[in-house]
Amino acid sequence: MTLLSLLPVFPLYYNGNTKFSPIHVSDFCEIILKVIDEDILLEIIECVGPEKLSFKEIINKLLIAIDKKTFLLPIPIIFAKIIAFFFEKLPTPLITRDQLKLLKYDNILSKENKSNQDIGFKAKLKFDEEIAKYSYMWKKGGEYSK
Repeated sequence: MTLLSLLPVFPLYYNGNTKFSPIHVSDFCEIILKVIDEDILLEIIECVGPEKLSFKEIINKLLIAIDKKTFLLPIPIIFAKIIAFFFEKLPTPLITRDQLKLLKYDNILSKENKSNQDIGFKAKLKFDEEIAKYSYMWKKGGEYSK
């Protein structure tokens, strides 16, 4: 959100079409507790939130939450790789080539393994509601708006 609050233009890789099922950390912790308490062993559990969102939808929701208008610019992947190559040289890179590789693939339930829903835990906390709780810090006059 700091970058979104500062930059007039924000890059979209893969046209922002990569899908995510964001899960809140407290829901994730409850899943871990359930796995421990119920002694669920030797299973891969895919943990997903209650909704599927594209990268572009996530960015737009964040922009709305911080009352910011930022131009979203789709970047051809060949240019993104070149930019990432140079950013990797910085002490804290904004994007890396490995991150670009990860953004190529959806991060949603694969159905190859059990999910948190299969073990009886449906994530409850939704993206919009949770970001609304702390996004004020990036709004005009907020701690991170400078």
